[in-house]
Amino acid sequence: MARHHSALHRTFDPKPIAFKVMKGLTGSHPGLRKAMSFFPDFGWPDAAKVDLREDSIRAFNLAQERYRRQRAFVASCDVDVMNPHCRFTDPDSAHRVIALIADVLIPGHTITAVDPDSGRQIAYDTTADSNWHFSYPAPAALRTRRVGGVVAAIPPYKHYGHLLTDVLMPLAYGLQRGVLAPGETLTIVTARSVNPLVQSFLEGLRRIGLPVNHLKLAPWERVRAERYLYARSHCCNLERVFATPEALEYARSIFQAAYADRRLPEAERRIYLTRGETRLRRVEGEAELIGGLRGRGFRIVEASWSNHHEQIHWFGEAKTVMAVHGAGLANILWARREPLLIELMAQNARKSTGLHWAAEVGADYEPVTGGPEGPRQAFSIDPAAVLREVDAILEKNPGR
Repeated sequence: MARHHSALHRTFDPKPIAFKVMKGLTGSHPGLRKAMSFFPDFGWPDAAKVDLREDSIRAFNLAQERYRRQRAFVASCDVDVMNPHCRFTDPDSAHRVIALIADVLIPGHTITAVDPDSGRQIAYDTTADSNWHFSYPAPAALRTRRVGGVVAAIPPYKHYGHLLTDVLMPLAYGLQRGVLAPGETLTIVTARSVNPLVQSFLEGLRRIGLPVNHLKLAPWERVRAERYLYARSHCCNLERVFATPEALEYARSIFQAAYADRRLPEAERRIYLTRGETRLRRVEGEAELIGGLRGRGFRIVEASWSNHHEQIHWFGEAKTVMAVHGAGLANILWARREPLLIELMAQNARKSTGLHWAAEVGADYEPVTGGPEGPRQAFSIDPAAVLREVDAILEKNPGR
């Protein structure tokens, strides 16, 4: 449950109640689950159905000595989201898993892969319950499309960071590792409404020469895939799911191919990524901070789904990046010059996400805090105090 939800909201939220009722009605019988398209828990298919191509461990760079001080700082008052059911218990590493699984269902209302033999959503790391958001019922059994060859699914994520690091990067990693046979076509299943980032990813794959079909599912239909491509990374700390830095250049080539016709802005040595007029995690005092940063040579940029090509370019060329904690920090993964990342966060709500992403590309990292977190994760800052901290950080990092 998100931190900005009130206790009253959590108490009277009907979704957990509906989930328990539906799970009781369907029990553990796969036939009932398929009839109602309600798949309430996770599991791994029988080994006879699984062609496991890779299960490797990635040790995270944030455990290196160079990040010891910064890690200790963000670990104080941290609000990292943990998965207590993950069977991989080391928070400083992740399992990268690539597998081809025979005979898989993909319901159109959730776009989550399901093993029809057990009626469970497919997950390598856990056998726990899911939640209403990923398993609510729908009439998806009314129409079933059978798709041959290899099929992958991209669920309708709205969070840029999770979509990029948890879904697209592992998929790019699997494709880079040659999971498809030469000349084999990949069918990618999405919801009817396609996120612009996903659309660009698909277009980029086609432009670099990968045979790709795109199948959009309505909520009342589903796919029965001959072979499903499972490409995921698993870590008990959900802030650290990204574990495929080897695929970054391949992913960059995919998006650069998709954006080949778009004009790029002039590169900047220093950038500040503002969250703009967001409802969540607003920063009181940011306007004054921005004025001071402009005087220090920072260009103020804002991320949107329509300017992803500019985000890759800005973060790829910058030597110093500053940003408020949020999804846009995932762009540090596009860095090419091992820059300095300065992350601004609430004093009592720190996460290791930005440090993790920065460390995986070899960037330097410095955290800066404002006041305590309030409703909707908003917090205030003393602009003059923050600017003094920025000046001290820049003085310790000459050339930035």
